[in-house]
Amino acid sequence: MVLVNEASVAVSDQSSSTQKKAARQALEQVVIKITGQRAATSNSAVRTMLSQPERYLRAYRFDVVNGQLSYVAEFDSQAVIKVIREAGLPVWGQRRPDTLLWLATEDENGNRQIIDDGAKGQVSSRLRELAVERGVPVVFPLMDLDDSVNISVFDVWGRFARTLQTASVRYQPDYIVGARLYKVKMNAVPDIEEEQQTREQASAFRYDTYRPAFSNNGLQDLNTYLVDDLVEEARSPAFTRSEFEAMSQKHTQGDWALDWVVIKNNDIQFGTLYADDEDSLTALFFEEYSDYLGQHFSVSSGDEQTEVNNISISVANVDSLENYVHAREYMEQMSMVSHVSLVSQKGSVATFSLSLLSQTSDFFKLVSLDSKLKPVSDVSGNPLDGLNFYWNE
Repeated sequence: MVLVNEASVAVSDQSSSTQKKAARQALEQVVIKITGQRAATSNSAVRTMLSQPERYLRAYRFDVVNGQLSYVAEFDSQAVIKVIREAGLPVWGQRRPDTLLWLATEDENGNRQIIDDGAKGQVSSRLRELAVERGVPVVFPLMDLDDSVNISVFDVWGRFARTLQTASVRYQPDYIVGARLYKVKMNAVPDIEEEQQTREQASAFRYDTYRPAFSNNGLQDLNTYLVDDLVEEARSPAFTRSEFEAMSQKHTQGDWALDWVVIKNNDIQFGTLYADDEDSLTALFFEEYSDYLGQHFSVSSGDEQTEVNNISISVANVDSLENYVHAREYMEQMSMVSHVSLVSQKGSVATFSLSLLSQTSDFFKLVSLDSKLKPVSDVSGNPLDGLNFYWNE
């Protein structure tokens, strides 16, 4: 689980003025982490809270990592969430989806490499920092013998969705991101074979519904394809004149480009971002991606959800006091659950009453992020009808 109420800010000294400024910055990080949205800090109620960070501060300390002094603050999460909810902003709980990031980079000599778990370069370090700041768990592939057999830098560079999925099975991520980061060259044309294979593999996917790529933020106007579009494009020439013209104009949008694909089961989305340097581009992509996840998993407390949704669920394998306490604590920590109570207990099956600040479907979506509370399934592995779960500890 993510510590949503803690944040770290790099500082130059331990003076009172530095601490006051760092406390505000740390609280801003916490607000963004809890809401899942950078725009939340512009809310008037939140700005008032940010002007008095000491009121919400529980503890702080100074850490030194690799010679860098940092101010680490812990805030009263209940008090902060109360302000956020009263402001009508969404709340994203401690449970966050895991993301496996396959990122290929290219140096000035055209050499490409996959950023692995042991990488210590500027790009990987920046991504790890952002992951902590936003409370979005991200891992890089190990690129050990198993990975080397299943995938190559060519596959990641081409963002071949099917290959990315196959190579990611061992990690069991909730989301898979494939991306390539490179410096834009005037009139440069991407590898035609790579682009064609990307389309052909993507055309094998099917969507149940259409969702804009990273909807409601800066990425909604980027390349987002439906399967039908991909099929049609796969029948067309590998690289058209209009595409060549678009590529030739890339240098006018930024010196660096990042082409990405986000995969969630059979939902696959594409896009491209530009910036003037690697660091800005890396930050831009991760911030947009984090906002996208926040919009998907955070729970709104707006007027349309003022009525509490009361449900009853049965939970099997609650066969000890310890399991009961852990199961109850698990549900109480969910951002959408305002109250939990035990209704009855028959053998190892406990019935709980839950008050939700959202729809029942959101509850299922949240518990799907880990295996603690699993929907009861039949012999074929299909979930049974009703709100029946199994406590897995």
